[in-house]
Amino acid sequence: MGELDPSSGIAARFAPRTVEHFQNPRNVGRIERPDAVVRLDDRETDTTITLYAVLDDRARTVQTCRFRTFGCSACIAACSVATEWLTGREPTALLALDAAWLDAALGGLPADKRYCAELAAAAVRGLAAELARRD
Repeated sequence: MGELDPSSGIAARFAPRTVEHFQNPRNVGRIERPDAVVRLDDRETDTTITLYAVLDDRARTVQTCRFRTFGCSACIAACSVATEWLTGREPTALLALDAAWLDAALGGLPADKRYCAELAAAAVRGLAAELARRD
């Protein structure tokens, strides 16, 4: 994907870290045999997030985490940052990820896009619950 002109409307609205994550999202895609899958479907914003995780059974940490989303650029960026953070963490630690942390990690989202951090954090909480059921 080409770089956005920093003076263009979309690039000017978002912090560079957010732009980087929606132009080059990390951990996109499905996992064939996940240990946990959670799907969040927010009808109010017409956004869907699906998170997939595989656990390292010996270390009891998230070995691989991927996402798919039908949402805006800010949602893609929030999910990308969240999956980077999740990898290598114990399932119980996933509950520590919240929208405020995601918002800060993205360099601050515009007020009308902060719901994207909320949705990504909610999906992570759902993933933590799914992983807890597995035990």
